Amino acid sequence: MAQTALRSIALAGYRSYNNDMEQNQIELHNVNVIIGANGAGKSNLISFLEMISFMMTRGMQHYVSQHGGPQSLLYLGAKQTEKIQGKLVIADDEGEKEDIYSFCLEKSASDQMFFSEERMSYQDQRHFMPFEKEFGVGHFEAGLADDWEATAKTLRRYLGQLKVFHFNDTTINSRIRSSTNTTDGGYLRSDGGNIAAFLYRMRENQDEVLYYERIVRYIRMVLPQFYDFILEPDNGRLALNWQQAGSEEVFGPHQFSDGALRFVALTTLLLQPPRTAPMTIILDEPEIGLHPMAISLLAKEICMASKTSQIIVSTQSPLLLDQFSCDDIITADYDAVNQCSILRRHKESELRDWLKEYTLGELWEKNVLGGMPL
Repeated sequence: MAQTALRSIALAGYRSYNNDMEQNQIELHNVNVIIGANGAGKSNLISFLEMISFMMTRGMQHYVSQHGGPQSLLYLGAKQTEKIQGKLVIADDEGEKEDIYSFCLEKSASDQMFFSEERMSYQDQRHFMPFEKEFGVGHFEAGLADDWEATAKTLRRYLGQLKVFHFNDTTINSRIRSSTNTTDGGYLRSDGGNIAAFLYRMRENQDEVLYYERIVRYIRMVLPQFYDFILEPDNGRLALNWQQAGSEEVFGPHQFSDGALRFVALTTLLLQPPRTAPMTIILDEPEIGLHPMAISLLAKEICMASKTSQIIVSTQSPLLLDQFSCDDIITADYDAVNQCSILRRHKESELRDWLKEYTLGELWEKNVLGGMPL
């Protein structure tokens, strides 16, 4: 079956990306590993996608206010940049259909962002001309978010899934360490706050229990003391309790180390059943707090997940980078002279001689791939 995925992104006027849409266009594959120095623009690219997912649920103004207002989102501030532009192309890998969503945001007198342009188009092999629709001018929330025509709904559903999965908040009061409603297991939330209910639903579903068992096996590879989860509803609530191998004692989620809990969440996300897996999985530096063995296993899980989901992941880890091919890599560099981020994709043919002697991680450290502080 054809796999639908985000095939290209173009952005302009957003944070560290200048006003040149053509320069800031990047093609995407099924696996995309973004490398670069601190401040090079990796996280800005990911937050741009996150902003679009907020748009699809009428959350544009909430996102803008949460991130410091228009001044902090516009490239070099509102005095230098008037608008943020974006264009996303979604297509299947057999070229049978293509959706395009584009927009332009400008700062209002009330210090909000409004749409000065928003349109979508749809093209498939059955029609010579694409279906196109414009959503008007001056609205403060995305017109696509309120359109219930079939093609618009399909596009909105895809863009709404461009969520960034953050499992970094593992503090004692974080949602991932707290109990959750037993019925909240339809899909894994972006902060992992319902992971107990998600695993419980998977375990109790005859068609998905094999995926649950695979998740448990992979967790044991990194945490040999782990035996299984103890998921027992209590007055409609569930906690991520677990049992240690060779012990009858039941441990609570607060007894996972930070790194262990992150690995549990990442493994659950990446090895879940295809039926519930997001079409695109976005991760920002998932290796934080992980042991080197866990990082190597995480790379394997990413490759497994890429069979059903597109993967976009930023990293600072040469070890994680070593597990992928050259064609998977995107480098983000910061051009200090022109004060902007630049994205570029690599081709194995250009690095073939280097790869005979060095790994990708070593080439990054030698600055052959770029993405290093200057």
